[in-house]
Amino acid sequence: MVLVLLAVGVMAAYLALERGQIDVWDGRAMASVGQNLLEHGRLTECCHAFGAFPADPGPYAKFGIGYSLLLVPLWHFQLGSNPNGAVWLGIANPLLLTATAVVIAKTGLVLGWRRSTAVLAALAFAFLTMAPLYSTEFFSEPGVTFGSALLLLGFVLCQDGPGTGAFLVGIGAAIAILFRPDSIILLGPVVPLIVLCRGRDELRAAWRSWIISLGLPIGLALGWTLFYDSLRYGNPFQVGYNGYYDARGFSTPILHGVRLLLLSHGKSFFLFSPILLAAIPGLFYLTKRMTSLAVVITLMCVVRVAFYARWWTPEGGNSWGPRFLLPLCAVLAIPLGELLEHLHEIRHGARRAVIGVLGVLTAASVVVELSSLLVSYRDIFIQIGDVKKLPKSLQRATVDYRQARYLWTFGGNQIVWDLQHIGSRNVEMPLYWFHRGATVFGVGMLVLAAVVCATAIGIASVTDRIEPPRSGSRASPAARRSTPPAVEIDLAGDT
Repeated sequence: MVLVLLAVGVMAAYLALERGQIDVWDGRAMASVGQNLLEHGRLTECCHAFGAFPADPGPYAKFGIGYSLLLVPLWHFQLGSNPNGAVWLGIANPLLLTATAVVIAKTGLVLGWRRSTAVLAALAFAFLTMAPLYSTEFFSEPGVTFGSALLLLGFVLCQDGPGTGAFLVGIGAAIAILFRPDSIILLGPVVPLIVLCRGRDELRAAWRSWIISLGLPIGLALGWTLFYDSLRYGNPFQVGYNGYYDARGFSTPILHGVRLLLLSHGKSFFLFSPILLAAIPGLFYLTKRMTSLAVVITLMCVVRVAFYARWWTPEGGNSWGPRFLLPLCAVLAIPLGELLEHLHEIRHGARRAVIGVLGVLTAASVVVELSSLLVSYRDIFIQIGDVKKLPKSLQRATVDYRQARYLWTFGGNQIVWDLQHIGSRNVEMPLYWFHRGATVFGVGMLVLAAVVCATAIGIASVTDRIEPPRSGSRASPAARRSTPPAVEIDLAGDT
């Protein structure tokens, strides 16, 4: 019941936040393929969808097929209501991110958290990270985020047996690959850890079960990717990222890229998701509960940051925040939840201090995420490139200066821009249901989200008091200490 309420509440909020239009080129290309799949059963871009083709240099989108497939059934409703709109199509990423929140909560329950902790960790991901903004956009990262969360749930379940857990790991990795082929590299290192954490003897005894469960989904995703690349480029190992805009490839010095993604005043990951700073100490506590999971989360973070730090545009181009790191919002929600669970075990004075810090991070996150929704993040790029009135000799240098200020300084970053332009006459409200004033649907969805999410928290808290977290290998230390010692009874009558 709690998971269902969580799903309804998060989805209602995301529906209220829809933009109803596709601004980014990536989304237009993937939507174009989705429309052509529905209408003609073809994998090429279609000439009708948002002008993506024939303006695109090639007939095929260079992006993974996952997002286009998700848009196919939504196109059916979109074409029946408004062929030039995107309200129905805009449901895709809300579905993915809502499912991710539910998977995060389920992972917490499997770990032995209190139900209220699981719900709060999921809601923190859904509303206090970059997730709200990316529920409104048409990038493929939400698909990778869902796949990453599913993979972590599968890894946790693998500790009790390789069957179901291995299947979820395989499905999660396959989904991520279909949405972005580079997930082959980013999630690949996690798979061998299943073998290392379970032990060779145990896995050898059930090798048929876990190899098929794990390997079949990943194998199908890899096979499709090779076929798709061969169809598009004549080479199965050509993933399409060698066009005009990506010709520079992995050319950024890694330390420069890492500093941009984690420490800069303009694009730091923690600047756009402040609440996840609390995941750092949470990772320490998670190590005590389940070391192997903490290792997997750390590895996923390190590999993703290092990989994209070398890309020619580590921040993800004209996007809000470090777009490529969105999956880490779901990954780090697990150690964040572990910190919330640990609050029940520390002394009263220390608990109040930690709650105070969490309150500050929550407030900062609310400000950041709300400002991103009330102002279109794309407006700042218009200002950066607006140099027509300047002499030609100064135009390039001015754009470079503005871009550097946007990436590296607090005063020039996206968040400050958003805060400065909330309510500005020169900036339009980007939300579809509030664009020309509040609508009944928009307000109704927000009210529904607030009521349902509050109900989920309330029911979870009540059931926590009635039925404390179960004891076991992954339950909290406090739960294990509170479990009375077992008494063995001899059937012959001796105790």
